[in-house]
Amino acid sequence: MTTGAQHILTGLSDAGIELIFTNPGTTEIYFVDALGKVPIPRPVLTLTEAVAAGAADGAARIGGQPTALLLHLGPGLANAIAYLHNAKRAHSPIVVVVGDHSQGVANQDPPLASDIDSLAHTFSKAVIHVTQHEHPRHSAARAGYIAVDATPGIVTLIVPSDLSWSETNDIPRLQRPPRTPLNTPESTLERASAALIEPDGTAVIVGGDLLRTEGQETLERLTRCQNLTVWANTFPARMDRGYGRPRVRRLPYLPEMAIAALENTRRVVIAGGANPVPFFGYPHLPDRLVTEECEIITLTSDPSAATSSIAALMPNAEELTLLGSTHIEPATKDDDNAALNPANFASVVAELLPADTIVVDESNTLGLNLEEATANAAAHTWLPALTGGAIGHGLGMAIGAALADPERRVLALIADGSSLYTPQALWTHASETLNITTVILSNRSYGILNFELHRLGSEAETEGAKRLLSLSPPSIDHIRLATGFGVPVARATTVGELIDALTSAWLSRGPSLIEAEFF
Repeated sequence: MTTGAQHILTGLSDAGIELIFTNPGTTEIYFVDALGKVPIPRPVLTLTEAVAAGAADGAARIGGQPTALLLHLGPGLANAIAYLHNAKRAHSPIVVVVGDHSQGVANQDPPLASDIDSLAHTFSKAVIHVTQHEHPRHSAARAGYIAVDATPGIVTLIVPSDLSWSETNDIPRLQRPPRTPLNTPESTLERASAALIEPDGTAVIVGGDLLRTEGQETLERLTRCQNLTVWANTFPARMDRGYGRPRVRRLPYLPEMAIAALENTRRVVIAGGANPVPFFGYPHLPDRLVTEECEIITLTSDPSAATSSIAALMPNAEELTLLGSTHIEPATKDDDNAALNPANFASVVAELLPADTIVVDESNTLGLNLEEATANAAAHTWLPALTGGAIGHGLGMAIGAALADPERRVLALIADGSSLYTPQALWTHASETLNITTVILSNRSYGILNFELHRLGSEAETEGAKRLLSLSPPSIDHIRLATGFGVPVARATTVGELIDALTSAWLSRGPSLIEAEFF
């Protein structure tokens, strides 16, 4: 006889889950006991549920298989929702295991009782309750299989604590069902095929596996077609990019720039990406990035089917004219004594970036030069943190990325305001001895909101308003903060200091943090 908690962990393993990130509570104590008895999944402790959610997302994006979270009741789940929202937008396959009250206590409305279902439905493709009507091993495996089926996403598994401590017989594993096919209507295929051979006015928005190594032969053909404009969304889940790989620009974040980029677009073909929409509405701008007349043709929103969906149409597009490949001149950097600014910072990162690095990008306004500067850097993987726009995600994501592929170095580029949402992640960087170099880009302000305030006009830029967007005084000492969490540190204010700090970090095993000051 085996406890329900052990059966659930076995079921997660049956579904290919190797990592489970947690900040457990009393309702999960039987899982804590069980995790000490099963070899897989491997548990990783974080100091807050928000960090655990970010880590699960990072692992899913890099590992190519589902990951898991173990959270404490509704309040613990609520602490993770912002970053589960980002993971949802990234189509990351994650099973969120939520320990609930035992059934005899739950109906008495204890203090921690809440509507877990409603919370979970905001980000989940499915919510499953462990009950006495299905073996817990099968419930857990089913959750894992659903997470990766069709369009991947998040499945929440709610486990009453009495079913985690109850013992039941062992049973065989639940067999993985066939993958549900996503069939694109024939009329859509015909419209997309015709759009690809139009002489002008067609944009293709790509995502999913087209932006990964496995889709790059097809992506190369697309990017070299002179009649097509190829874009990625502003914050795709993952991009394998750099020297020797096809160049795909991301749609600009600012709506004015995105509208200008798509100005002459008469039709948009979407292959693994998302509809081009602005992040916010503004009184002086249209609500759409493309015109009302622009035709939107969605081949697939499934990130795992992006390459196959567009590749199937390419043989029909024999009239396409291929352009020659383009050469990008390497960026030049300033003198070593020059103070850091966004341009020379990006140049240093591009020049020193080791091959096969995973870059977690939450650099925000100070990182606007990075995309162009690193286009011809050593081949690497770029993980934009803000797929759903919830800031503070990057430090946790770096944990999952490092654990999913421990042979690769992770570079986390994090704006100072973003880093303060989840600084507890640094403790897990240190406790797991992860190969993560974190660079805090410090300008001691919420740069993007200062920009938005400036756009309102001078009458809005009052001292009271600007005070709400400043992180000084007092100035936050990221060096002492990281030291307190056990992470080695350095500070850089010039180009030369940044070069020295990055070089030193990449010669060492384990985590490090560099505060790069932009004043």
